[in-house]
Order: sequence, then structure tokens, then C-alpha cells
Amino acid sequence: MALPPLLAKELRWGWRKKLPLFVLFVVAPAIFVYGTLAFEHVLPKSVQVAVAPAGSGVTRDDLEVVRAAVTLFSDPSIYESRTAAMRALAHERVYAVVTAPANLAGGSGRATVDLFVSGSVVPYQEPAQVLATVAERGLSSLLDRPVTATYTVVGREWSLSAYLLPTFLLVLVLLVALAYLPYNLASEEAAIDRLRLESSLSRVVATKLVAFTVLLVAPIAVFDLASRYLGTPVGFLRPSVIAVSALTFLAAGTFAAAVTVALRFSAWGRLANLAVLLFCLAFSGLAYPRGFFSVARRDFITSLPTYHAMVAARGFTLRGQPLTAYADTFVLLLGTLAVCCVLFAGSVRHYERGA
Repeated sequence: MALPPLLAKELRWGWRKKLPLFVLFVVAPAIFVYGTLAFEHVLPKSVQVAVAPAGSGVTRDDLEVVRAAVTLFSDPSIYESRTAAMRALAHERVYAVVTAPANLAGGSGRATVDLFVSGSVVPYQEPAQVLATVAERGLSSLLDRPVTATYTVVGREWSLSAYLLPTFLLVLVLLVALAYLPYNLASEEAAIDRLRLESSLSRVVATKLVAFTVLLVAPIAVFDLASRYLGTPVGFLRPSVIAVSALTFLAAGTFAAAVTVALRFSAWGRLANLAVLLFCLAFSGLAYPRGFFSVARRDFITSLPTYHAMVAARGFTLRGQPLTAYADTFVLLLGTLAVCCVLFAGSVRHYERGA
């Protein structure tokens, strides 16, 4: 069967299922947007920060004394330049930058260190203010000289509700890919089995993935419109946001389809995909900075493509960064999609051998 008839079949199916699709792709994202209003406070925890020179003439001793002063409330790393540290801040590799002035360790009189935090990472703004106080008191004690720590927010300072909007969008993408798509495939097993005789199982599932990917534009538009209505205009209707959402969905959806087909559309397949969904939600660092709760978990989070997709989504929506700023993330997502396609092809062969 050619592609147009398969697409026509998906359109007919979508019309018959218009109510659940409306709930999933319109009502659910609106509820997610409203749910962000319930979050007003965050708890401080140690995360990675950068210690960098404020300008020329800064020695290694100056940097080391700043690192020693902030170690109590963070996991600091020394950067060779302020530019590199600020670039790391913009990509959430660190969550604060503390700059050391020249002659800090060997001078006398009042000194000033500057602390920078991104306005797009709302959960760390209050802890960063505590970090500034810790740095000020720690340096004054270590150096036996008065030290003042300034606190500066880089970029627009967003509310916690706005910060959580891209988080909930990615949660919705994963929910559709790992929960609703497997359910839909299982409910149409008989029709899919009949269609694969006329076409192929791979083509039938690929068509369904394409149809769901196109439908994702609807919740993205809902997030954009609802955020503007609530007074936190976060830009969602951008090619970069649509691209990262689509790639994340295709990778997760292809994996879910592979599990569903490998387990022959059984309830076990849906349970397995649900377990993967819960794993992604719990361990991808979707809402809080890396290391906010656990240092051990921080290093594990960076190995998950969903974490990098989340950072890119925040960069596009809250920081207004271009698509090219996260080219490495798109390469990672494309590689993940390729691996999932290989797994799906293997599951199809396994299914057809037992058919």
C-alpha cells in the first residue's frame, strides 16, 4: 500500500478518535500550563559552579582561594577565562559563575568578587544568593580582609511558572511517545496486522509516528498561547522548539514501538514502556539543575539524551538561543533515533518470524 492511502487512514482514525486526541493534545497541555502556578518555592542544594578570573593579572592562588570559599555550598571548577565560564553558564554546564579579582589572595583592603547566575534557571536563583553570602563570609575569614560579593542575574529573570513550561512540554512529548503511542498500537493490533499484509509493518508504524509528530504542533501552540495569556510569554512556536520536540518524540516513539512489537502488542509491552517513561521522568533532570539533589545522580543524568533535549528546549524558549547553539544535542538525538530505528527493525523481524 502506498503512503497516501496510509495517511488517509490515519486521518480517518483521527476523526473517529477526535475526543481523546483533543484531550491529549489540547486539554492536557493546558492543564500542564495551569499546574505550573502551584510551584512557588525551591530548596537550595549544591550544584556545579565555575570559578573564573575577572580580568588580567589573576593568579592561580586567587582562583583557589575563591574555590575554597564556595566549596561548602557548591561543587566548584576553575575555568581559565571568564568567557569560557559564561559560555558554560549559558549551556547549563554550570549554574553560577564566581569571578576572582586580581591580587585577591595577596592584597589588602576591601575586595569584590562577582557572582553571576542565569535568569533562565529559576530554581538556582535563591540558592545562588545564599552562595554569594557564603563566598563573602568565607573569603573574609580566609583572607582576613573585608570582601564583598555582588550578585548579578544574566539575561531575563523568569518566574518559576515560566521556567516549568518547557519542562511540562517535554513531559507531554514523552507521555505521548511512551504511554499513548504503545496503547494506540496495541488497540489497533488487528488492523495493523491486516495492513502489514498489504504494505509492511515498518511502513504502517512509521506512518503513525509521522502522524503523531505532526499532531505535536497543537500542544506546542497551546503552550505558546496559554503562556501569553498567563502573562509569561515564552516563545514555543519556533522551528528550534518544534525540531527538538519532534526528534525527542521520534526517538522515544520508535523505541516504544520496538518494545511494543517485540512483545507482540501485549500488556507487557505497555508496562515496559511505562517503566521507561517513569525512568525518564525521574532521572533526566527535567525540572532541577544537575546535582540539586545528588552528586552521584548528576553524572548519570548527563548520559541521557532526554536531559540534553531539556537543556536545549530551555535554551530555545527561555534564553532565545539559536538552533546552532545546540548542534551537538541534535547530533545526539539523531544518533539516538538511528539506534532506536535499528532496534525497531530487529523487533519487526522477530515479530514476523513468529507470525
